[in-house]
Amino acid sequence: MTPAVATGVPTPPTVAPAAAPGAGGTPTGFVKYVVVGAEQGRVEHLWEIALRVLGDAQRYLEIFTLNKGRVQPDGVPVTDPAVLRRGWLLVLPWDAVGAEVSYGPLPVFTPARPRASSSPRPTGPPASAVVCTVAPKRRIGGVPWAQLRLTPEVAWTRGRGAGVAVAVIDSGVDGTPPALDGRVRPGADASADAGGGSRGDRDCTGHGTAMAGIVAATAQRGTDFVGLAPEATIVPVRIGTSAGVADSTDLVTALRAATAARAGVALIGAAVDTTDSRVVTALRTAVAGGTTVVVAARAATAAKGADLPAGVLRVGAVGPDDRLAEVHRPGEVDVVAPGVDVVSVGIGSGEVQGTGADYAAAFVAGLVALVRSSEPRLDAVEAAARVRATADGAAAVSPGRPDPWYGWGMINPAAAVNARSAGVASTVQRRSPAGAVAALAAILALAALTVGLRRRRRN
Repeated sequence: MTPAVATGVPTPPTVAPAAAPGAGGTPTGFVKYVVVGAEQGRVEHLWEIALRVLGDAQRYLEIFTLNKGRVQPDGVPVTDPAVLRRGWLLVLPWDAVGAEVSYGPLPVFTPARPRASSSPRPTGPPASAVVCTVAPKRRIGGVPWAQLRLTPEVAWTRGRGAGVAVAVIDSGVDGTPPALDGRVRPGADASADAGGGSRGDRDCTGHGTAMAGIVAATAQRGTDFVGLAPEATIVPVRIGTSAGVADSTDLVTALRAATAARAGVALIGAAVDTTDSRVVTALRTAVAGGTTVVVAARAATAAKGADLPAGVLRVGAVGPDDRLAEVHRPGEVDVVAPGVDVVSVGIGSGEVQGTGADYAAAFVAGLVALVRSSEPRLDAVEAAARVRATADGAAAVSPGRPDPWYGWGMINPAAAVNARSAGVASTVQRRSPAGAVAALAAILALAALTVGLRRRRRN
């Protein structure tokens, strides 16, 4: 996951009540949570946590509601929003983001014997209970700015993603929203805590569902939102994260599952530890097996990792003004895409908004699905190269050298789908200055036409 920004605070969703696992039909699964810390001997306040992971200090009451009565590792229940203790585990709303946010099954612990108290001890759900959040049943009016910018309908001249499976490696994907109905496979649970035969088509946090919606949601009555590849199939693969980074063991298993499912695209909805040789090997194996992998660009504070195969696309996020939403490691961005206040599908039938490079990566995964659907002969590396070569900034950067912050620029769906030059993939992959310019010259007229259409659409 990626840090929240001041311009992208989502609207709070409604929250389902807490329940013991399996009770009352409440789904069990992953939750987002944070461990309460202390700085210079002072335990942090709930409003400070809310400001950091939700971008709004006023939302501290949402966190309190999710945790009220929950018994903590020291045996003391949460009863007062003004009182926290170091080491407590707090369940967070679905849209919480940041390096300290983890998601997965809530850690199991045996509560210590509670200290004596003069006030009666409130009753509440056991520590192992999970709380699932539900998107409000609301529609976000108007055509989302990301759609106005990318104009996906201009790219649908050769199909809408049919025949391509997109593996969403995240918190799972809810298969019940009408916009995804019938196109979410059972998938798999790659987490270390998964039992045999576990599926991935349930989502407790809503993050994986939002990713899938950006990729493949179909148009629905009462809303203008639609995914980039609305006929693609979703293969959900659930993994766990720690401090916003995908669990490496889970991720290796998930990539194997994506390749086994013959996914043309694998979207990883959490940061990837490229310093882990197991992860890098798994990425290379997935690409070699025919899967183009899309990941969020890593934060500037991340340690330098290994070089990734050409079939992996690293994505940065920008807002409507083209400013970067986050600071990434320079030189580790291939392309950028909308990633501020973008609209998607929520659990159930509502819509949500989110901000971050993970949301931008979902648009790129949808574009790869379009490219591979319109031209099935492209392999994983060629499909990724096509996306790079047709980005709006590809002709503006130094020949063969992408911009260190924006990569090859904003993705251009229409140009990527319609650029049928076989030379595009090979020249960009080799990053040959003369070859790249020659290949790009063949599609500049189409790219310019598409940009003009977008500008007229926005005006």
